[in-house]
Amino acid sequence: GDMTKFNSAIEYYIFNVLLMCLLIFEIIYFLLLQRSKQNRTEKIDTRDLGTKWLLYLNFVFCLIISFLCISQKAPFCIRELTLPAYFAKIGMLIIAVGICIRIKAVLTLKKAFTLKFQISKEQQLITNGMYKFVRHPAYTGSILSLLGVSIALKNIPAILIVAICSFVCYQIRINVEEAVLQKYFKEYNLYKEKTYKLFPIYIKIADVLEITLVMVLT
Repeated sequence: GDMTKFNSAIEYYIFNVLLMCLLIFEIIYFLLLQRSKQNRTEKIDTRDLGTKWLLYLNFVFCLIISFLCISQKAPFCIRELTLPAYFAKIGMLIIAVGICIRIKAVLTLKKAFTLKFQISKEQQLITNGMYKFVRHPAYTGSILSLLGVSIALKNIPAILIVAICSFVCYQIRINVEEAVLQKYFKEYNLYKEKTYKLFPIYIKIADVLEITLVMVLT
């Protein structure tokens, strides 16, 4: 990255540390999933429809476009469409929050977490922790992290492209995933009515306190 894109060297190094954490965690997730394939029990549904690779491509594309839009190779009219400097701090905070949400979601799912969507015979519907409020918090974390990178770099076209691509790709994935969940879990429709898909539209004060307690105690 270009240090001149940030207000200080500290901001520059913090951004790069967060970016490395994001990449390392995604690589770890991938390697753990590859290793766990041999230990998985009999599956009753492994429908994926290629959405796993769609998420991989979206992740790589969003990072590339975030940096490409601020590079000297980008047209001047795109490169100069930027947000105020303080958005770098906001973006880095969003990256950190996104990483934490994704880690927490994966730890809650444990063995049930997989990018190649599948249902096993002994699998149960996870509705505790963050899943009590949001149905796909791991995807929420990924979207926030990718948006955070583009916001930290302060380029408006990049932010719009990342937002649109991420929401479209994850919506496609969620449609496939929820179709299978509704088929194998009778209680999923009721669970769906009581929760948000990715981001709560609004959260009452009582809900905020409950979420905080859940995060602390679990």
